[in-house]
Amino acid sequence: MLLTEYIESNLDRSFPFFADDTLVVEVLAFMQKRGLEFAPVLHDGKIVAMASIMDLLPSEQSTMTNGVLLRELKLERVGSIGLHEHVFDIFSRIGTFSSPLIAVSEEEGRYIGVIEKTLLLERIAAIFHLGEEAVTLELNVPSFELKLSEVIAAFEKNDATVLSFGMYSATPEGEGMVIAFRLQTHDLFRLVKNLEKYGYSIRYTSTFFREKDDEMREKALEFIHFMDM
Repeated sequence: MLLTEYIESNLDRSFPFFADDTLVVEVLAFMQKRGLEFAPVLHDGKIVAMASIMDLLPSEQSTMTNGVLLRELKLERVGSIGLHEHVFDIFSRIGTFSSPLIAVSEEEGRYIGVIEKTLLLERIAAIFHLGEEAVTLELNVPSFELKLSEVIAAFEKNDATVLSFGMYSATPEGEGMVIAFRLQTHDLFRLVKNLEKYGYSIRYTSTFFREKDDEMREKALEFIHFMDM
């Protein structure tokens, strides 16, 4: 499934929304009755805000706000994500949405529904295999000698499967790179020791690799040495 299709398949087109010329007291009553914490606010069919129940509650205690419209409140302005956009392209903007719901719009900007923020984050986590079924390993490599094909080949020679990876500069000056891999392997300990033999600098491995029992580690090293002989 394309990630744009993932947004569409999880889009809630029936979620209640309100025009910004709706009375605050009417919106509050509706949200309280339906148990809603947030609701989209539209102007001319486009999202302008995501009203929370906390934004509206002050009007319940004031007789001066019976005729106040949503657009007269100082609601935080929000944008939307496009149904046509790829999840990877919108990921950097997810943090700008403070509510658990994110408005989704068509390419021309017209509101069409909402999607839960957690669904997008869970999808990203699944794509990069960030669950418990994989392990993490980071390598320090010189940027001028970076050949990903050689690194991946080294993993495959040691019966490890690369599920996903990313990279970033090792220093602010950009000298050297760190490559973070998500892997499937039956023997992370042996994989790490063999990578070190190839000359790779291991920066980090998943925590279960760090045995607390030094005696067990020494025995494992002796066994690996024996097998290599």
